[in-house]
Amino acid sequence: MEYCNLGYSGLQVSKLGLGTMPFGTGLDEKSCRYLVDSYYDIGGNLIDTANLYGGGLKVNNKKMAGTSEVAVGKSVKGKRDRFIIATKGYFLIEDDIWPNSVGLSRTYLAKNIEASLKRLNTDYIDLFQCHMWDFYTPVEETLRVLDDFVRAGKIRYIGVSNWDGWHVVKANSYAKQYGLTPIISNQIWYTLADRVAENSIIPACRDQKVSIIAWGALAQGFLTGKYKHGDKKPDPNSRFKYFKDNDIGFAIEIKDLEAFQTPINPSLFIEGFTPPRSFKYIDGQLSCMNTLKFGINIQSLENSPCTL
Repeated sequence: MEYCNLGYSGLQVSKLGLGTMPFGTGLDEKSCRYLVDSYYDIGGNLIDTANLYGGGLKVNNKKMAGTSEVAVGKSVKGKRDRFIIATKGYFLIEDDIWPNSVGLSRTYLAKNIEASLKRLNTDYIDLFQCHMWDFYTPVEETLRVLDDFVRAGKIRYIGVSNWDGWHVVKANSYAKQYGLTPIISNQIWYTLADRVAENSIIPACRDQKVSIIAWGALAQGFLTGKYKHGDKKPDPNSRFKYFKDNDIGFAIEIKDLEAFQTPINPSLFIEGFTPPRSFKYIDGQLSCMNTLKFGINIQSLENSPCTL
């Protein structure tokens, strides 16, 4: 396993991260523990979750939101200090919409960070990420409350997710001006099937020394060659069901995983890995993690034996 510092910080993370959206729902407790142990055995240390994971629908938020965090907390029990746990907050996790029930306000964050700590059964969160940009809350307010949590020892580092480049620049400019804890990572949709982030998000993050954590590295299975032009019915349990040919623009079949052995910038990118919903595939996916690097070496892609 290779490691790198996350952003402009001393925090060392493995270049392959473990996404845990299906934990507690698609995967039972035994499967979650086995997957985390297997990930640990190959040297992985970055585990990503969110307060929303498990929920996401109005009718089951109150009952299911936070399920992933609970499962992660149980899965790392006994070796908590060996992992970098990253979680997120922004979205509604109740069934009913009330004032301050969504966003990045002091009220929302104070309540939900404490709730995440409880569900994860931990005293601190290594990396807390703002799950979305909040157009209604001043970024100054968001940074102030997160800095308060850092100073209280309940959060160690601050990251964001799905932020545009100018969001990151604005936030870190304010943090630098007033001596607040800066943002060190931005978790974004970035894949060979969709490189729009290279236009502005990645250059801005590079300028701010903010690392990119990529989610959807295989484009919801699209880059495995499982889907072809004209396919109308993806697996109903796949998130790829929300995409159409027009969304992606082309179909690609990867025939040689070794084409991805070299990341384009090991100091900037870390790779995202989301566990399969079907437990029987876990060993296969883990065994290829060192080969299938979402480093997205564009030159390797262009030279790889693939069909467009």
